[in-house]
Amino acid sequence: MELDDLKKEWEAVTNLPAGQHVLTYKIIDQMTKSKYNLKINKIKYSEWAGGIVCLLGLSFIGFNFNNLNTIFLQVTGVVAMLLLTVLPLITYVSLYRFNLTNDVDKTYAEAVKQFAGEKIRFIKYQKLNAFLNYILLVAVIFLMPKLFFEKDISTVKHFWTLAFPLGYLFLLFFSKRIKRFYSKSLKQAEELLTGVEP
Repeated sequence: MELDDLKKEWEAVTNLPAGQHVLTYKIIDQMTKSKYNLKINKIKYSEWAGGIVCLLGLSFIGFNFNNLNTIFLQVTGVVAMLLLTVLPLITYVSLYRFNLTNDVDKTYAEAVKQFAGEKIRFIKYQKLNAFLNYILLVAVIFLMPKLFFEKDISTVKHFWTLAFPLGYLFLLFFSKRIKRFYSKSLKQAEELLTGVEP
């Protein structure tokens, strides 16, 4: 495992002459930061993919906004477009703060303390994102018949009995998988920081 490799390298450092310790500490520090950033980048890449999906959805609603012919659908379209803009921004801001490369002079204790604070903040932002996603789901469900089939909601057969339960189940399943993936990546990043503390 990666943590075991780092511990072995750390133990090997203690057997080196005093002059070589500084160079080896720097190498271990660089390795730790590199592996830490790989773990955080797993989350960043999935969020970038989600941001692209939000941008595509925003563009689709924007280009087809003229098809929304009632005040209710227009307001719902504006709400959906706002949510598709805000959701990725919330995550990008919280993820930006996880970057270790900007804090070269920090000690491990400071880095671990900062990580713990940012992890708590990130989890709060993810809870806010999850709540906003349910609002977005409702808005998209109201817009789907008009945007995709150019029909009124009331004329689509079985719409109310299928759209909400299926949409809710999809979002519930998807959000639980994302939460598990993020928790695992954050735990591995935290282990890298705490596992090699001198």
